[in-house]
Amino acid sequence: MAPCNDYLEKNLVGRLKQLLATLCLGPVTLGVSISWTSPVLPQLESNATSFHLTSEESSWVGSMLGLGVLAAALPIGYLSSRFGLKKCVIGLILPLLIFTVVAVFSKDVYSLCIARFFSGIATGGICVISPMYTSEISDVSFRGTLGSFFEFLLYVGVVLVAIIGAYVEYKTLTVMLGIVGLALTMIFIFLPESPTHLMKINKREEAERALRFYRSKNCDISDAMMEIETSIKSKENQLSVKEALTSRRVIRGLIAAVGLTVFQKFCGVDCILFYSVSIFQVTQTGMNAYTSTIVLALVQLVSAVLNVFVIEMANRRLFLFISTIGMGISLGVLGMYFQLKELGINFTGIEAIPLGSLIAYAFTFSMGMGPILWMINGELFAPDVKGLANGITMTSNWILLSTVTKSFPIMMNNMGPNYTFYLFAASMFLCAIFVKFFVPETRGKTLEQIQSDLSS
Repeated sequence: MAPCNDYLEKNLVGRLKQLLATLCLGPVTLGVSISWTSPVLPQLESNATSFHLTSEESSWVGSMLGLGVLAAALPIGYLSSRFGLKKCVIGLILPLLIFTVVAVFSKDVYSLCIARFFSGIATGGICVISPMYTSEISDVSFRGTLGSFFEFLLYVGVVLVAIIGAYVEYKTLTVMLGIVGLALTMIFIFLPESPTHLMKINKREEAERALRFYRSKNCDISDAMMEIETSIKSKENQLSVKEALTSRRVIRGLIAAVGLTVFQKFCGVDCILFYSVSIFQVTQTGMNAYTSTIVLALVQLVSAVLNVFVIEMANRRLFLFISTIGMGISLGVLGMYFQLKELGINFTGIEAIPLGSLIAYAFTFSMGMGPILWMINGELFAPDVKGLANGITMTSNWILLSTVTKSFPIMMNNMGPNYTFYLFAASMFLCAIFVKFFVPETRGKTLEQIQSDLSS
């Protein structure tokens, strides 16, 4: 049988199928869910809709996404193990459709929060299932590309929301995006179940067919099948929680992973995604806030594409240093803009500072704190603790996301935008120090080498 290393000739069709599966797993929906509030909340805070939200109510709508994710994470993990990843992916259309219907017919903040909560359930399912499915169907040499493609599609969702939301009412936007999610789910129905689940229920032949569906027909899948068998056995030999939390390698890995997660939330990226239109409105530059949001979303999309080609050119820590310092400077400049406005200082070109600083911020975020955080999280932990470690990291991520996005409008009103962005900037400079002392280098190292470094 032919090996699976010939990218152009023998495995092109299989890899196109892997890209299609990645698309159908929901990254576009994930991007839509995260950025939906950006064009919608300004509409609801104006008098142009059937009901009106206050800034406090808007903050609750924004934060409910994270609560929905937290509610879904553990049940989705159990259900995927019990019934298989494919059934769970298809089942995620239910909370997405509930969100669409409830959001369209909402008449008050309470029903809108419920809708947003169901959007969070769908988002949580995507976050849990997508990396599991893509890691099972892809060969090792293509996994990095699939990960970058997933991030690219996430920003496609952000761009869709920014562009469509600038020109249509929020109800129309919500229905259109719901239709996109439904269409992608319908396509996924025709894709195979995950090979690991098929092996767990003793359907080896179907598992082999599933793997060959995503590879070339004559591909030798013996190594992939052996990897799946090893993975199943390793999960049967998981460390207990007590054993894991008293292990030096696990503790040091968690300090790095959870620490980076905390700093990523306090860099303000979720606040900017959730409230970008509102932020540009507050800048009062005279530039259209929706147009500025579209430009920012397109920069994020282009940055995600460029990241595919540069991410393996240098060490992870170097990219993190560049990213955190660049983001800190960008956020500091944005805070300074608001400071100058407060002092009544004006000069030619000052109106370009908000968009320019946020473009620099988005670009530097995509170089490090965006993709590398999740890459390092996947590289730091051995299979016997990966489930526990990822659960702790993911829980920390979404609790902090809910907290920060709920607090952001309040901070903008009570502290002022200048000190809010100064705080985010200071967090990034502190993060650079944290990376220096607590984040190990993982690029080019085997799992055994990384575990040895963490244990030393």
